[in-house]
Amino acid sequence: MSSRNAYLGDAELAVARQFNAILRRTAAALTAGADEGSATAEASRALVEAGFDKVDYVAARESLTLARWRPNRDGRLLAAAWLGKTRLIDNVEVPSA
Repeated sequence: MSSRNAYLGDAELAVARQFNAILRRTAAALTAGADEGSATAEASRALVEAGFDKVDYVAARESLTLARWRPNRDGRLLAAAWLGKTRLIDNVEVPSA
């Protein structure tokens, strides 16, 4: 958990704990061949449904260059979302298939 979580109350912490799980689910979907646009849009919806106030971005990028991710390339799923006045950021691996 991030040091930023010190700014969150108990209810917000419960929501924050879902951030990484949602990103991991999305990364697994991308590795399995899901459409990037659909998968990242679904991740944004899932974050809002989980209780995040606003999602700045959910984006897949190539690991080494941060260029737009392409299937069958190692990548990272990057995300930023707001809980109250706290902006949380996270990233997870998107392994090549």
